[in-house]
Amino acid sequence: MPSIDASYEYAKILKKYLQNFGLETIDIAYLIGTKADVLDGIIEGKRGAVLKTLEKISNVFGLRYYEFGNPQHPLPALESLPEVTRARIAYRKKEGPHEKSSYDQRLLNEKIITLLSEYKKGDEFLAEDISAALKVKFRETVSTSEVTSRLSNYLNAFVVQTDKKDTSKTGKGRKPFYYRVINEVPESVFMENKIKISSSGKTVS
Repeated sequence: MPSIDASYEYAKILKKYLQNFGLETIDIAYLIGTKADVLDGIIEGKRGAVLKTLEKISNVFGLRYYEFGNPQHPLPALESLPEVTRARIAYRKKEGPHEKSSYDQRLLNEKIITLLSEYKKGDEFLAEDISAALKVKFRETVSTSEVTSRLSNYLNAFVVQTDKKDTSKTGKGRKPFYYRVINEVPESVFMENKIKISSSGKTVS
């Protein structure tokens, strides 16, 4: 039988819960008293978590770790969630998506979208491909973890993370997953972002 990557499966479950209840990693971090980077690292497959942290995440949804970590366990109803969690869901719905100012100033989403416009539906790529293209096209150095965060949390209308790993790299580090284009960037969206970037002083070729 094929081996199961427990960390990857847990990350998939966590993303499913976030999407279902309209929460973000910063919201979970707030509720369990940790940094958003910890949650981002778990989702990106770059950081493990001790059982105590995993149990706290599960408690956010009124579950125990063994329930939350079971992909067959049904999603809890909104009404069954802890009061503090329901309050945070209402807060996020009212405030809208959380944006990090450092990303906003650099128009990182817009720049990645212009790069995604060069791909066709079904094309696959690595986050590091986008990171390298940002350096070439915009002369801007962006870590692959930043790119991964944007692709997974804000640009999932265009791409999805696959189960396929890049096995070409040697070493003991975790192999990165490929992303696949599920929807091509419309010309109108590309032009809108091109104008934004140009207005900031950058040139889009």
